Amino acid sequence: MDELMKNGTMDTSHLTPIEIALGIDENGMTTARKLYEFLEMDKSHYSRWVKSNITENQFADEGVDYWALATNGERDSNPNPTQDFKITAHFAKKLSMTQKNHKGEAARDYFTKVEDGAKEMILRMQEMSP
Repeated sequence: MDELMKNGTMDTSHLTPIEIALGIDENGMTTARKLYEFLEMDKSHYSRWVKSNITENQFADEGVDYWALATNGERDSNPNPTQDFKITAHFAKKLSMTQKNHKGEAARDYFTKVEDGAKEMILRMQEMSP
């Protein structure tokens, strides 16, 4: 892929503004912690949020939408390691739209504006065709 690191910084020219805000990496992934920080949620409720939004989410599949991570080899030395998950950009975007706070509303606004722009572009293209 053309998403190589250049001079120590990632080339973000192929990412959308929300992908940059979510910290999407060169593999199209972010982490649950990065998403949670983006959403500006209460840090003391992270474990509960992970449980209800990721591990017990009936619309999410482990190995497809998310993968469990151990932080810095913690799984070997700690019976209760810090929970974090690699999550796909698609899943992160879906989760960002479900939050009932100002960041969730900003995500919903962003996606509806993108859809409106796509619709407008399609209408313009239809007007141009014979």
